[in-house]
Amino acid sequence: MAMYWLDHVNIRTAQLDEMSAFYEDVLGLKRGKRPSFQFGGAWHYCGSNAIVHLVESVKKIKPGEAQVEHFALRAGGSMKTFQRKMREHDAPYNVVPLLEINMVQVNVFDPDGNKVEVQFAATGDDDMEPFPGKSAASKRRFKKGAEINSTGVMTLKDSKAKTSKTNKKLGTPKPIRAPRKRPVNA
Repeated sequence: MAMYWLDHVNIRTAQLDEMSAFYEDVLGLKRGKRPSFQFGGAWHYCGSNAIVHLVESVKKIKPGEAQVEHFALRAGGSMKTFQRKMREHDAPYNVVPLLEINMVQVNVFDPDGNKVEVQFAATGDDDMEPFPGKSAASKRRFKKGAEINSTGVMTLKDSKAKTSKTNKKLGTPKPIRAPRKRPVNA
């Protein structure tokens, strides 16, 4: 198991249209394809990579909550080996399958409760069981991670954002593949 690259940053917002316009019009990150999630949001691309993921929240983010909800790393190798390592280090995680794009996310919580999404190409025999931790400290970390990100997402049917309503016509990203092996000198 190896980390290959920083994949994206996920930002929660109650101002989806304004945020999407900022990332596209001001920073030049074109809005593009996004999986058919049941919540509002937008993916903004730098070249062919969707590096900023916006998620529409039901209300403004409260002070003390994470607005940058997580960052994501693309990994290669065995997800099961990675999960075993997390359990050995008592690092809590949950698992989210995104089979539409051939991905499984392992969301790990660091010592401060920040979420780090580690992405693997789906293999069909992936372990989807969460690990809330063994120790009391690890279990608190898992709980804190959930509390930091407690503002709910806006469902598509409730969204008022034009951005959310027009995602479908942009299409769905291609399924991911496991990264190629790194060159020896990398």
